[in-house]
Amino acid sequence: MKQSRDVMFARLKNFKTDPEALRTHFVEQIQKMPSTPYRDNRVDYVGWAVTSRDGTMGDGIQRISSGGPGVRGVIPTAACGGCLTQVIETLRRGGLAPYRARIMQLESEGDEMPLHKDSDKETWRLHIPIITNPNCFFEWQRADGSIESVHLPADGSAWLVRVDVNHRAVNRSNEASQRVHLLMGLGANPSFDMLAEPLVPVMRESERAVDLSLFTRSMDG
Repeated sequence: MKQSRDVMFARLKNFKTDPEALRTHFVEQIQKMPSTPYRDNRVDYVGWAVTSRDGTMGDGIQRISSGGPGVRGVIPTAACGGCLTQVIETLRRGGLAPYRARIMQLESEGDEMPLHKDSDKETWRLHIPIITNPNCFFEWQRADGSIESVHLPADGSAWLVRVDVNHRAVNRSNEASQRVHLLMGLGANPSFDMLAEPLVPVMRESERAVDLSLFTRSMDG
């Protein structure tokens, strides 16, 4: 792997925030603010916008039409304060262009989110887990139909996930539990040197070998 397009999951290099400060800020500040309901592929969330296009809490959560004006949600909302402001500023200083930052709370669901794509070209989203449990996973479907599953720990790391590959977020806890993440879009894809272990490739070595073999045959033909 030599380019970001070869990777579908990684930790952001040289980034760490205080996970306990994030959890405390969420419980004592954000959770007391009005939330916005959001339904994504049969699964219900509630959310709080941290940045939006017009600075309102609702705009940063509601679904944005793909045919609308290409305005990025970078204006701070009432929820953008304290450690959340520090996180956004740190990411910008690190060379990223975060937008539409929001805190999304996924309950343990009755329906499992179907696999889906959010884009047809290389697109990354950044997640910083605030509250999680061992049964929460981010999953992708590979070309052969197999599922790649990772757990994103709430340890202060920022996790980069590809959303142009079939994917879904799941909370398989059998008990009432929350999965709360700070997540955001990125105005430009991260460079490969921003990615740190653990790295998950888009194609396994065996798939690369088959792909290269088919390419060689086509060239010989």
